Amino acid sequence: MKAVDLINNDVPPIMPKESMEKALLWMDEFKVKHLPVVNNGQYIGLVSDEMIFDHNTINDRVEDLNFTGHQFSVKKSHHLYKVMQVMSTHQLTVIPVIDEQSEFIGAISAYHLMEVISLNTGFNQKGAIIVLLMNDFDYHLSQIAQIIESNNAKILGFYTENVADGNQLKITLKVNQSKLGPVLQTFSRYDYTIHELYTDDETSSEFQERYDHLMNYLNLDS
Repeated sequence: MKAVDLINNDVPPIMPKESMEKALLWMDEFKVKHLPVVNNGQYIGLVSDEMIFDHNTINDRVEDLNFTGHQFSVKKSHHLYKVMQVMSTHQLTVIPVIDEQSEFIGAISAYHLMEVISLNTGFNQKGAIIVLLMNDFDYHLSQIAQIIESNNAKILGFYTENVADGNQLKITLKVNQSKLGPVLQTFSRYDYTIHELYTDDETSSEFQERYDHLMNYLNLDS
């Protein structure tokens, strides 16, 4: 999925000649901390509430801010993972999408991005979640998939994350079954460590609660 496919335009761009006060009002209205600044179709930069507060007055115009170092964006051809990387690295609530000439095409909100990820990774479907913990050199996705499929289950989605010490990985798997006895036995036989397990009931409550907390954070209601 490309960045251009993720544009939802829930958050409109603001013009440089608009007041900083208006920018803050829009941020509050659309539940974000950033707004794309666009002039005659050209992307100028990304204004944040922090930039405005640091400016000490909200009566000046947006164009009075210094956008050096605040021109975060992705190209329309960039992959979903690149969008996630830029937003995560710079802790953005909105990311502008531009073309090769830096023309503004649209924007992607963090909230919409999370919805897309949820829908396209299978984590919102019924089933169970298995979290494996292993040394990074022991990670073989083909073997993990074979174990699950040999027990008449399917992987709906997965992702990996590094553990703090840097030598281990957490592999989070969403599978389409909640009765995982045979799957877990096979993992144990192959010396895999089951770090966490969420069955169907837990997925609909505990895991959903975690997801809701994240969505509420991104929606900036707090």
